[in-house]
Amino acid sequence: MKYFNAFASTTAKLTLALAISLGMASCSKDDDMKEDPKQSMTYNYAFSDAYSGSHANNFSAKMEVEEIDDNSSKITVTLMNTMDGEMYMVHAHDAADPANTPNGTPYNETPNSNVFVQMGTGNGGTITLSQTANMSYEDITANYEAFFVVHDPTQSISTTDISTYLVVGAFAR
Repeated sequence: MKYFNAFASTTAKLTLALAISLGMASCSKDDDMKEDPKQSMTYNYAFSDAYSGSHANNFSAKMEVEEIDDNSSKITVTLMNTMDGEMYMVHAHDAADPANTPNGTPYNETPNSNVFVQMGTGNGGTITLSQTANMSYEDITANYEAFFVVHDPTQSISTTDISTYLVVGAFAR
């Protein structure tokens, strides 16, 4: 009986040690498989004070920047209170020295299609436009120097006349 109790005690200890080892190994494996949560940030843009046109001034825009991986981000722009059937041009203009631009603007007048250039048809309500940018989340939200622009769909596109911009503001930052 003495040997049986010693055997049972040793078996119980080995079983417990094995269970703890397997539990710890599986936790470690699960932790390795978990991905870091992706970052996202939302920016709200109001109707431009510089605008002069006939578009209703209850128009606004929202931008969400979502991390995809170390080198790319998804940019989603939502336009609120759009005009039904009108085409909205929405894009990013890289900041620039006005002394080096053709018309003295503080941005490159050609939109940066690698970051965000989209067109969307208004529906009398809300529309959403998305694009993947080949820039990291950190670069877009902390380092990228640019302007976010929504053009008035009822006027000719002008990259130099700020009074035709429904929205103009810092891009993401």
